[in-house]
Amino acid sequence: MYALSRIRFVTLGLLALSCVALAQDKAPEFARVDHDADESPRALQMSIASYVPAAGDSLLQVDLVGAVHIGDPSYYAELNDRFRDYDVLLYELVAPTGGVSSNRLEKRKGILSSTQIGMTRMLDLSFQLDEISYDAANFVHADLSPEELRASMEERGESLYVYFWRIFFATMNEYAKDPLGLRDMELLSGMLAADQENSFKVMIAYEMTDLDSVEDVLGDDSSNAVIGARNQRAVDVLRKEIAGGATRIGIFYGVAHMPDLEERLLDQLDMTWDSTDWVDAWQLGDGDRGEPRKSLDNL
Repeated sequence: MYALSRIRFVTLGLLALSCVALAQDKAPEFARVDHDADESPRALQMSIASYVPAAGDSLLQVDLVGAVHIGDPSYYAELNDRFRDYDVLLYELVAPTGGVSSNRLEKRKGILSSTQIGMTRMLDLSFQLDEISYDAANFVHADLSPEELRASMEERGESLYVYFWRIFFATMNEYAKDPLGLRDMELLSGMLAADQENSFKVMIAYEMTDLDSVEDVLGDDSSNAVIGARNQRAVDVLRKEIAGGATRIGIFYGVAHMPDLEERLLDQLDMTWDSTDWVDAWQLGDGDRGEPRKSLDNL
């Protein structure tokens, strides 16, 4: 089970640095593994959760579009199609104020992006920054600049070094809760239901749905820099777009941001969950994964 613990260590880091209660006003979940009729894992799915004013007094609809930063080309192609229907699409990207055009995205690929590109090759997936049309007319940058994020982290006493050790101790805590590996056995059953070639991807897919693990690494979502501060910027930009007359708005952020973003929509904008749609992000079976827009060999 040591190897499985290492996989969990990597996945916790990917979720935390890329950056559920069942109630009438909250989405039941934001990521899941869908299964076929034989109960074999079919696809890792990301949610598009829709929210409307609790008072029901306007046409406003805000969609939280959960992103996984490496995925099948067909996943990103579907998102590009859906994004055209929004008045505005607010997106995450730690970049200079105002965001960056597609021809400058390569310059934004730092240490984290390099790690994710390595994962794309390992899992035969594509990288979000290569597939999403960030220069679309309705795209609006809704994230911190590198300087703002750095200052926010320093203010909270956070750093990549601190996050590393939180990931380490979160992994150790998971092992302490389940020293016999019973949860790992549950995941292994999903692996065995898939073919050998996809077994590692299936394992990672199950781990990607564990959004509660992110708080173990970063601390309380509402107060840390990587989740809380960036989410508040997104909500501030959302308010501005609503004031400007937009009624159909999407917020495209990493799925680990979604529980806290939902809380901010409910608490600050008095909205309520309306419905959830699901998009296949990783095909775990024999589905069509699509063709990438760019070749990773050229990166």
